[in-house]
Amino acid sequence: MKSITSLAVALLCAPAALFAQQAAAGASAASQANVSVPASYSAQAKANIEASFKRAQEKNLPDQSMRQRVAEGKAKAASGAQTAAAVRKTEARLEASQSAMVHAGRANPSADEINAGEKAMASGATEANVEALAKHAPSDRSLVVAFDVLSTLEAKGTPVNQAVAQITAKLDAHANDDALVALAGDASAAGAANAHGSNPNATAAGSAAAGVGATVKGVGNAAGGAGAAVTGVVKGAVGPKKP
Repeated sequence: MKSITSLAVALLCAPAALFAQQAAAGASAASQANVSVPASYSAQAKANIEASFKRAQEKNLPDQSMRQRVAEGKAKAASGAQTAAAVRKTEARLEASQSAMVHAGRANPSADEINAGEKAMASGATEANVEALAKHAPSDRSLVVAFDVLSTLEAKGTPVNQAVAQITAKLDAHANDDALVALAGDASAAGAANAHGSNPNATAAGSAAAGVGATVKGVGNAAGGAGAAVTGVVKGAVGPKKP
């Protein structure tokens, strides 16, 4: 009899426990979607920002970079409309990053991969560029380093298609992440070499220009000397002025 009573109580409590778990999960999801928006923002701007976070949650997008846009808006005293627009653009890039990798055959790209892809797109890469990198890597290899290197190369002035070609060539050769990172280092070295005149053509041009300048200066000095001589001759011919 006691065991039957215990079973009945357990059955009665089970729905309540399940409901409590569901409520807790819902509250947790809601708190993740919530974001602190400055009180000075208009109701419309606040609604737009919160809507972006809600959509990101529904699409299983990481929202860290979106939160960074809100923080930047606060720090720079941006208007609510400006911050909402920045958050919306970031949301769109996150979705495009995720979609590109899914189209490339990655069913569940990680949050870090989506974030790294979004960062590369913010620097100038396209959804097609992100998809291309994903297609050239094994499905079990993280793309975070590849996207980070792409962002770095873009920031250093490398044309995006050229940067993608360099990275995909390494991926096709099964190069490790250190080899990918070296691409960014090579770009830095090339930029430093050009900046310090290591380019032979640039050095030759500079030397030629310096030579021309010296020649012009020499001609000027010669002209000055000739002028002084003429002046002396004229003074000698005329003689000193009599009182």
